Amino acid sequence: MYLALPQNLHIKDSNIAGQGLFARSNIPMGEELGLSHLLINEEIFRTPLGGFINHSDNPNCEKWPENKRYYIRTIRPIKSGEELFLKYTFYNV
Repeated sequence: MYLALPQNLHIKDSNIAGQGLFARSNIPMGEELGLSHLLINEEIFRTPLGGFINHSDNPNCEKWPENKRYYIRTIRPIKSGEELFLKYTFYNV
């Protein structure tokens, strides 16, 4: 069953930019969070996971490609209430 966001994440106002993704509970390092972007005919489409995660030069998540799909996983433990960040590579910040 598809969920727009994993159950351990929610969207709320961010001090960084507009809204962001936040942990509802502690998330361990290496946790795969799900599909963030799709590449179709050279155009990038974001899922809610990819659309609400904010940029940081010191991120706590990373994306990786598989068959024209991009997924997000944590690269360090994330505490409950902490915002998730990704270093943007598709867009200018």
